[in-house]
Amino acid sequence: MDWEVVFKFITASLVSVGAGGALVFALSSWLGKVWARRIIAGESHKLNKDLEKAKRELDVIKETTLKFQNDKIVIYRSAIDIVSNLLAAFDADEMGRLTPEATAHHFEEFNRNRIQVYGYLAMVAPQHVMDAQDQLMDYLLLISSKAEAYQWKKVRELALNMLNAIRVDIGVDKGPITYNGIL
Repeated sequence: MDWEVVFKFITASLVSVGAGGALVFALSSWLGKVWARRIIAGESHKLNKDLEKAKRELDVIKETTLKFQNDKIVIYRSAIDIVSNLLAAFDADEMGRLTPEATAHHFEEFNRNRIQVYGYLAMVAPQHVMDAQDQLMDYLLLISSKAEAYQWKKVRELALNMLNAIRVDIGVDKGPITYNGIL
């Protein structure tokens, strides 16, 4: 065998292996891209499905939270209405605008309403709101039983403490409100 035949043989082998290698490389590259697209499509579909599920769960949580917050505000308003009516009755009694019978009636109503306020607040209020409400009601009970003298400044302070506790709970403002009047 001479060198020319060997060289032709080696060249033919390299050309055939090179063309086959190029063909194998092209096919494997194409097949890899097809598989990658299918895998990505499957993962994308799964992630989109999980995202939609998470969105639905978040919507349920959001609606539940908003409903609870709105219910809490309604209950707080009801409690504040009852407390303001109680305080108006105490003011009227203190100023001598009520007969003894009317005063007795208002104190009976106060007793019924304070229990109602406690029940309303116990459904939604955290302990710091309950504590502020308890302090106000305890003082008003002492007044109604004539164990304490009525002091508007103390009543106002206890009522503001309760309102500030409510404000913190519903997230209106973390800073307390204060009375800046002259009385």
